[in-house]
Amino acid sequence: MRATTHACHRRPMFVRAIVIAGLITAVVAGPASATAIHGRGPGAQAAMDGMLVFGGGGGRVQVLAQLCADPERVRRCTAFPRSLQHAIERSIDRRITWVDDRRVRGPVFWVFAPVTLGLDTAHAAMAWWDPGTFACRGGAELRFSRSHGAWNPTQGTAWEGCPAT
Repeated sequence: MRATTHACHRRPMFVRAIVIAGLITAVVAGPASATAIHGRGPGAQAAMDGMLVFGGGGGRVQVLAQLCADPERVRRCTAFPRSLQHAIERSIDRRITWVDDRRVRGPVFWVFAPVTLGLDTAHAAMAWWDPGTFACRGGAELRFSRSHGAWNPTQGTAWEGCPAT
């Protein structure tokens, strides 16, 4: 996927990339008490997934009703547990429509990967597609470490790209 080359599109994408990078840095560098997550169940996993969602607005989103090991390519997917769906709905301040396939004319489409939980490390990832004017897409992932019973973000990356126009 190539970044937008048209001059009027480069600036918004660059600004969004800077904002996303800043948000990830703020989450990872923030005080542990503000971002600590406790437990290993659906609530903890939803809180980790919730940290992947950047940007304001309370607009509606469509979320794939499957967890995909490869969310960028929507591959190796399994059913999204109902308990995790409900926890995500409580964790993310957006109206969510659970879908089996991306609706091209619908709102932004999100795909989450299963949160992998080790003894002292965890990993959360997601990808998104925006059917808007520029048809941009992106993704984010966060790594967590556990200290004194709490999960804290330690490293994160995000990316965004828009097709050339």
